[in-house]
Amino acid sequence: MTDENSSQTGWFEWIVDDLRGESAASRRQFLQRSATAGAGALALSVAGSNAALAQEAEDDETSDVDVLNYALTLEHLEHAFYRDGLERFGENDFEEARALQGLAYRTRKDVRPNFVSIRDHERAHVDTLTAVVEDLGGEPTAEACYDFGVEDVDDFIAVAGVLENTGVSAYDGAISMVENADLLTAGATIATVEGRHAAYLNTLNEKDPFPSAFDEAKSMDEILSAAGGFIVDC
Repeated sequence: MTDENSSQTGWFEWIVDDLRGESAASRRQFLQRSATAGAGALALSVAGSNAALAQEAEDDETSDVDVLNYALTLEHLEHAFYRDGLERFGENDFEEARALQGLAYRTRKDVRPNFVSIRDHERAHVDTLTAVVEDLGGEPTAEACYDFGVEDVDDFIAVAGVLENTGVSAYDGAISMVENADLLTAGATIATVEGRHAAYLNTLNEKDPFPSAFDEAKSMDEILSAAGGFIVDC
């Protein structure tokens, strides 16, 4: 792990540790504020090719393959987050989560199955983007290794909200760089699904599921500049 990654991951872990003595509501409020502020903990990947992508975006020389690999970086991260979290947390863990105690029984029982659906969506996005990059003659970005700093289901739900809301802003910002009309439409269909995920997770995190008539778009450089905290050495 680089010194920069270690520092940012350590910051996130320190915050989580500091919140362990607080109520679940307090912890969720902190992470919700972090999501609004960008948190710095949303780590996507700045090493190697992703740093190059950010520079190319600044130079207005980003190709469709670059944009697709940028999206693939986000989808790998999201899929790994849900895949690993669901392998770790079972039905009983979700049943005991303090963040879900105020929900009706049926709604609470549906939470983990809904996370399974989100995981499967992210996997489908990974597979599709990988195939399209290869069809265009590019080299698909590989999955990295991650440390999300999640200790329990309450953390899992809160970090999921950060990831999905950031993903929406990332897609909104990247769509303008796509040249191929068919790819533009395909990217929009992924962005709307990410928006559905974000709305659901906002509800679980006691936030407005649709806070504005327009989502805030983030540039490739803005998203990648926030990277580093979740990426670790394999």
